[in-house]
Amino acid sequence: MSRTIRITRAAHTRRPRRLATAVALVLAVAAGGASVAPATAAPAATGPSATADLPQEQAVRVPEDGILSGSGPSGFLTVHKEARDRFTWTRYADGGTVELPAGAYRGSVGGDVVVKQNGPTSYELRDMATGAAPVTVDTSSLGPASQLLRTAGKTLVLAVEDAAGGKSLHLVSVADGGKLVDQKVAGLPAQASFVSYNLPAPDVFALGYTHTVDGTLRKRLVVVDLATGTVVDDRAVPVSAWSVSASATHVAWYEKDAQGRLTVVSARRGEAATVRTPVTGTAPGLQIGLTGDWVTYTLTGGADATEPNPLYAMMARPLAGGTPVKVMDSTKAAHYGSDAVQGGTLAHGEGVYRIAPGADGRPVATLRASSGVGTALELTGQSVPATFGFRPRTPFPTMSWDFSRGNAKIDVEFVHKATGKRWSGMGGYWDADERRLVTAWEGQFDDESAARNGAYTWKLVAKPRNGIGPDLVRTGSFTVDSGNAPHDYSDSGAPDLLSVDGTGRLLSFDVRQILTPWWVDPERTDHGGGWNTYDRVVATGDVGGSRFADVVGRDRTGVLWFYQGTGTSLARRVQVGGGWQVYDKLTAGSDLTGDGRADLVAADKTGVLWLYPSTGSATKPFAPRKRIGGGWQQYNKLVAPGNIAGASGGDLLARDTAGVLWLYLGKGDGTFAARRQIGGGWQQYKEIVGIGDTNRDGRPDLIAAGASPYWGRSLSVYQSTGSLNAPFDPRYSLGSHNGFAQEQGRIF
Repeated sequence: MSRTIRITRAAHTRRPRRLATAVALVLAVAAGGASVAPATAAPAATGPSATADLPQEQAVRVPEDGILSGSGPSGFLTVHKEARDRFTWTRYADGGTVELPAGAYRGSVGGDVVVKQNGPTSYELRDMATGAAPVTVDTSSLGPASQLLRTAGKTLVLAVEDAAGGKSLHLVSVADGGKLVDQKVAGLPAQASFVSYNLPAPDVFALGYTHTVDGTLRKRLVVVDLATGTVVDDRAVPVSAWSVSASATHVAWYEKDAQGRLTVVSARRGEAATVRTPVTGTAPGLQIGLTGDWVTYTLTGGADATEPNPLYAMMARPLAGGTPVKVMDSTKAAHYGSDAVQGGTLAHGEGVYRIAPGADGRPVATLRASSGVGTALELTGQSVPATFGFRPRTPFPTMSWDFSRGNAKIDVEFVHKATGKRWSGMGGYWDADERRLVTAWEGQFDDESAARNGAYTWKLVAKPRNGIGPDLVRTGSFTVDSGNAPHDYSDSGAPDLLSVDGTGRLLSFDVRQILTPWWVDPERTDHGGGWNTYDRVVATGDVGGSRFADVVGRDRTGVLWFYQGTGTSLARRVQVGGGWQVYDKLTAGSDLTGDGRADLVAADKTGVLWLYPSTGSATKPFAPRKRIGGGWQQYNKLVAPGNIAGASGGDLLARDTAGVLWLYLGKGDGTFAARRQIGGGWQQYKEIVGIGDTNRDGRPDLIAAGASPYWGRSLSVYQSTGSLNAPFDPRYSLGSHNGFAQEQGRIF
């Protein structure tokens, strides 16, 4: 049951003097909660996931999403990030937790008392070490305008405002027998404005206040001995002094000049001389502390920061001056008058640490309770397929990585082992809340060309945006298997465009590079010279059974030569036979016979169309010809694009001399349905190429090239629909913006 004790005003009451402990950590800010004196440290952990490295009886956990709000000899107080009225007390001895009634609590300095404010003048004190019934303290007799600054044991340090707006400092203490006593601290100006204060130890209260003297704003730092209720040190400090702190022997603060430069300052109590240390970083809210013969300084919040700041680390500098040393790599919550700090070290991870002088006097951080995560950025999981594929009508494959933190800049790089071609970037999407990167690779390299089949390595580099800890680097491997395509001469499963340039060299160009909306100087793959000996060159698809696309060329004597594809190159030519000079039109690429292989058709000069079925043999790639029909002399262009209209076989396109394009729907048995008109105006194109599937929808498309009104050639893409009535979508014109437009020579 709670009992209420009302305040009785009394004359100065002397309590037994309790000197401040010189080794107590003092971390000061302008407002906040308080915590307690040093406790026995647990052994330090030795790994980034600290709990596993602690002795089993001391494997204490910081509650999930818990933020340190106070600490005492027996345990620590945390508030839960997602529920600001939910507080728990965790015992150091066994890791057990106590859920406190809903409300807002602070720790105290000098014990295991937590304080809950129930109203403007009502405070509830709970001793978490004894579990005794809470005590409610009513301060209404001081007036309605009082503010709890800190709590020392069971003594409330209150700022009380009078009717004139002046402030005074009061110590509301629990005397023997349970009687409450109000003690006003003398020696402070009536019109002082309290701007920075701290309870570094149970008997030491540091207060920075401003007041106006002769029209000029002044700032002073005073140290109040709570045992006597008197001011024991009083000094002028610059108006730019903040985050005051004190110990039994020294005072400390930091200053910020007009240019934003920071200086940590300390002085021996009672002496005017100061020791000044310039520090680098931006620091609204820099926290200054004293432990032993050292002054400490840190800026909390580094773990979740998205920009680096050297002040996120806790640093310590000898009071006498000297080189600062690092105590912790980051801090999350630091409590005044307590040796408990929540934060992390790269060696032992995140948790609650005890800060105290080590054997050599330097401050040492010792882990007492672990959050179970590392301070350095960590990889907590990954999903990396062994094989990627970019076949038509399949979703883009994904890789995912999970991280311990969401404030990371992540880059991924894939490298094709055989060629060294790479893709780099973040790709996909980064979910900072889930701390997950999902990379949905679209199967192309940085130069916009299609990803080649074969073995790859991947490398992930995750840089902590807060600058705390090293970069996280992980590597692995996978394989790309996108199959092969009828117009694929790069072993990528995506189509390539062939060209014979003015010097007779056969070049292939990645169609993805050609179709990109960006300016790209297309990569040229050189397949050798001597191709100007041929008056016809045809990309046939796989007719020789290698699964790769092949090429045939007819020389000027009428001999047809066959080049079998090997994936990224062509094998030595094989003679097919002579007499091919009788044909004025040759095309290939459609499976006209339904056997799964592309076939070749040829129209002779009398207008008869002949079918040469492919055999799947590299030594004899075509079976004897079959007559399809006559009247084909009306056409000046034949194209075998594949199955564009959804019937059972490959189709044939024919352009007449008036520029009208006609569709011959293949039946799959070497014959065609009656022709259907597609449209006119096709005389504008010098070349029409059945290029294959350009957009991964599983249907073959066309690329048509005409003269540009400006320079080079103009390219248009016709993507097939699979519909008999409208086999192509409206054309997509590339104009002459693409680097390929500058290429000269025939394309096919």
